[in-house]
Amino acid sequence: MTKFINLTGTLMADPKVIKQVPTMLYIPILTVDGQTLHCIVVQHALDFLYRAHANAKIAVYGHYNQRHQFVINKYFVRAQVS
Repeated sequence: MTKFINLTGTLMADPKVIKQVPTMLYIPILTVDGQTLHCIVVQHALDFLYRAHANAKIAVYGHYNQRHQFVINKYFVRAQVS
């Protein structure tokens, strides 16, 4: 049984494309408690690539896979005001 988790934090770097079909992204997130998460995005990856930038605030919902990577199912990237 998969346990889903809510987390908030800051993107440490811009997303990196690790697979093109289906599009899969890697992103490191620094959580509010100081832990670094290695995250994978597959669902809505192109939208995530468009919205997410380094140092952006983010809230994510997902689960851990067998490789202890956090797989993001849903996300919210806080818009930067310019």
